Amino acid sequence: MPTTRKLYDSIFKKILTLSSKAVINMINGLFNMFYDPENSTVSYHWTENVHDNQNSMTTTLADTILVINNSDAYHMEAQMKKDDSIVFRVFSYGAGYADQTKEILQDEEGCQVYRIHFPEPCVIYLSNVPKSVPDTYSLQVGFGHTQNITYNVPVTKLTSCSVKEINDRKMIILIPFYILKLREKLRNKKARTPENIASLKSLIKTDIMGSIDKNIELGNITLEDGHSFMATRKEVELISRFQRKGLYQ
Repeated sequence: MPTTRKLYDSIFKKILTLSSKAVINMINGLFNMFYDPENSTVSYHWTENVHDNQNSMTTTLADTILVINNSDAYHMEAQMKKDDSIVFRVFSYGAGYADQTKEILQDEEGCQVYRIHFPEPCVIYLSNVPKSVPDTYSLQVGFGHTQNITYNVPVTKLTSCSVKEINDRKMIILIPFYILKLREKLRNKKARTPENIASLKSLIKTDIMGSIDKNIELGNITLEDGHSFMATRKEVELISRFQRKGLYQ
């Protein structure tokens, strides 16, 4: 049977290849930046690392490094479940990117300067996660006896964000996954009450579809993006529905 890891991985990667306007707005919202969505460029560095640990696939969905304006790199990793090893992988991927983009420069006196750049990291949890998941992962990195640094990785928990916050931060590109906010509740047959079903319908119609329409009107996304988001929302809903029936792992 197909795994939700692969299915959501495909969806996440697809929405990141929509218009540069939508992607730039998301980068601005996630990392508190101010790139011009009309005139900024986006290039992609896809990486993926899947381990089979005692016959159990890891929950990594997608590891993506985006480069804005050919200079500033941002590293995003989407997750479905709590993963205490995620900060190590983020650091490892960041180090790999730094190695690929290393530079040898010269200072004003003609001396060589060696430089590497790590991308700005962020972990995005698309589904509900325990309260024990921190708002920032902190990794202590030691360099022998000479220096120690703290490598911080901010965490965005999508289902903990309000629709207003998603819209205010112009992170509409993530709204198709907002349906996962009710996924766990509806996996339990006893929880599929008329009230909860009504909440799900309201979330789809008002929060998700309403937000897409609003952002098209405001010019935060293109009309083509909006059509893609609508289709993606249906994909997420379908996968979630089939998962409740045991058709997807």
